[in-house]
Amino acid sequence: MKLLILDLDGTLWDHYDASRLVPPFKVNGNELVDSYGNKLRLFEGVIEFLRWAKDRFLLSIASWNVEELVRPILEEFGIWHYFVFPKIENHPNKADMILRTLKQLQTIGYEIDEVIYVDDRTLHLEEVKKAIPEIKFVHMWRDVKNFEELKFYLIERS
Repeated sequence: MKLLILDLDGTLWDHYDASRLVPPFKVNGNELVDSYGNKLRLFEGVIEFLRWAKDRFLLSIASWNVEELVRPILEEFGIWHYFVFPKIENHPNKADMILRTLKQLQTIGYEIDEVIYVDDRTLHLEEVKKAIPEIKFVHMWRDVKNFEELKFYLIERS
C-alpha cells in the first residue's frame, strides 16, 4: 500500500497559518472566511484530487498547526474524512509525525511499501529524509504546478 502525506498551509490551501483563523467560519465553495473576515481558499482541484487519490493511496497529513483550530476547517470543507491518522501538531518535527503515522498504520495491519510526502516547502525535508531515507518528496508548486499535475505526476511514478 502507498501512503501519501500532505502538508496543509501553502499546499492544500493558500493561507500561511490556518491556526490563526478564528471561528465561526463561513464557507462558500472553496473559500472559508473567519469571524474577522480573514480568508482561506482551497487551491483549485484539491477536492477532486482527494476523491481520486483516496482509491489509490492511504492519505494522511503532516502539518505544523494546531489540530483543534485546523480540524474544523477541514471539516467545513468536507475533506477531514479522507485522512487516516492525520498529524496536525504545533511543532515543526514532520519526521516524527510521519514516523508515528507509519507505526499506527502498521499496528492495524497495513504494509506500507511507499511513502510520498507533498509539501510546498523543503524546510523539514532533510530531517524527514534522515528518518525515512526511502521517502519520495514532491515539492508542490515546483515539481508540479497544480493538483491535476500532481495526479499525473503520481500516476507516472507508480
